[in-house]
Amino acid sequence: MFTHSKADLQLYIRRRYLVLVLGIIIMFSGTLLATSVQNGFGSIAVTEVDFQAVDGSMIHSTLQKPNYATDIDPLPGVVVIHGSQQNKEWVMAFGIELARRGFVVLTIDANGHGNSDPGTGSGTAALDYIASLDFVDNTQIGLIGHSMGGGIAWAALNESSVYVRALVLVGSGFRENVTYIPNTLLATGNFDSLSSYPHEPTLLDPVFNVTGVEPETTYGDFATNTARRAVFPSTNHLFETTDPVIVSESVEWMKNSLKGGVEDEHWIASTSILYPFWLLGGLIGLIGALLTIFPLIAILLDTPIFSSLKGSPTDEPATRKSFYLYGTILGLIGIITFFPFLAVGLLIARVVPFPTFYGLAVVAWILGSGLVALIVLFIILRTKGKGDSQNASPKLREILGTKDQKPVPYLLKTLVLTLIVFVWLYLLTLLIDLGLVLDLRCFLPGLHDLTLGQARLVPLYFVVFLVYTLVDGAWLTGIMLPESSGSWAKVQFNWTVKSVFIKTIPYLILIAFEFIGGFLAGAPLVPHMIGYSWLFFYAFAPWFAICTVITMFAYRVTGNRWLGAMVNAILCAWLLASILGLSW
Repeated sequence: MFTHSKADLQLYIRRRYLVLVLGIIIMFSGTLLATSVQNGFGSIAVTEVDFQAVDGSMIHSTLQKPNYATDIDPLPGVVVIHGSQQNKEWVMAFGIELARRGFVVLTIDANGHGNSDPGTGSGTAALDYIASLDFVDNTQIGLIGHSMGGGIAWAALNESSVYVRALVLVGSGFRENVTYIPNTLLATGNFDSLSSYPHEPTLLDPVFNVTGVEPETTYGDFATNTARRAVFPSTNHLFETTDPVIVSESVEWMKNSLKGGVEDEHWIASTSILYPFWLLGGLIGLIGALLTIFPLIAILLDTPIFSSLKGSPTDEPATRKSFYLYGTILGLIGIITFFPFLAVGLLIARVVPFPTFYGLAVVAWILGSGLVALIVLFIILRTKGKGDSQNASPKLREILGTKDQKPVPYLLKTLVLTLIVFVWLYLLTLLIDLGLVLDLRCFLPGLHDLTLGQARLVPLYFVVFLVYTLVDGAWLTGIMLPESSGSWAKVQFNWTVKSVFIKTIPYLILIAFEFIGGFLAGAPLVPHMIGYSWLFFYAFAPWFAICTVITMFAYRVTGNRWLGAMVNAILCAWLLASILGLSW
């Protein structure tokens, strides 16, 4: 039996701490890049502010104030509002680019989203708040709303006493029975599944006051607040808020509406954009934070309290044919069950009160697909056992069990270790949020601090995701365990790469069909609400990849599926709780 020398053991331990430190360095490097872009490399003061809506709900927001904005020389103000199941970071590209060019920008979490309370009136409260600031010219106020945020913007126009001179509707549309229509830019992706404007621009004729609206043509006059313009770049509903054409057009629109088209000494060409570096910094920061999970788990497993969780894999690897066959089956289960279970969840939500929008729909899919995968796994194992009498196939209870460990103490220790990992990541998230006014994310949902309303749902989501991640782990490290040989690192790398590929490829194919197909066709291939629901795959696919990496690592160091399942379940529960908007 191979034994480590004292020097080897010290090197082995030292590597863990080096990887932990490396992860922290990567995290801070990325977040420092992101915060530098967000604060204009020191030229913009960025703070988080809270204010109250008329119904008493607290509205959370990010305020970006150019350093030269004063009560003597106030600057125009712009309120930016995100869409459904999003938060303020989703539309931060507008805040970054506008603040760099001499606008005070207030980017809010709408009611029930991000860190804002459930309720109504977030847009109105935001307009009233920004107009009350002494360094803001309250006669030059603009609004930007994406999707649902466009509807909130219209409500604010009707309800607030603040006069809005510029409106940008991103992936949204016009409303009837409004008090007035300011200078308005409509910016919608040409394969946005929720909009008819890109392919029926004549729908805009009544509000543009012309016959035969042409895209990329400005109608009316900025001075009289009758200016209108429509742009339809090649993108979908999800990516409209980071589309460079839409961001640049929005910047130009605010300049022409709120600054009289004047380009002062602070002005930067609207096509010179920096926000992609904010996205890059967020991605690097998130990768660094997640990287710290692995050495932390390894360090904890070497402590006396958790050392009993350590073990080695004992499962026989799958043949190449079996790996791809079972991987295809697992992928099809996730895809085929998506819309049916989503529909079941939406039907249940009609009769069962639930505090989050789409919460029961997502729960139904995760739990339903997990149970279907469990049943199919049971059938496969039973069939294999009958077909090979000489080599007994492992039973389901053996795959999902704790081997020679007593279940209750083992699972309790695993849960405690999982909670330590969660607390560690949450503290890193709070540190970045409080210190740098950032989330650990790259556009798509990442690690975000929780409100009490969101936190109460984490235990429920944890149980639901635990079923899914445990069954998923049983597939990936059981009947689908890839063949590999060589050093520890080589085997782990092969396991991880192959498993991430087979887990995510079905969803990546669907994403490619929706995005690349829509891009080439110049129209949505999956229209209306089905197309909108399709966008969930964009959020889930990257986290399925992350969870698969954790699954393969945890299985390698414990020889068991439970640690990976619990860590993944708590991460996904946290993620879902922070994404879905609260209704109460």
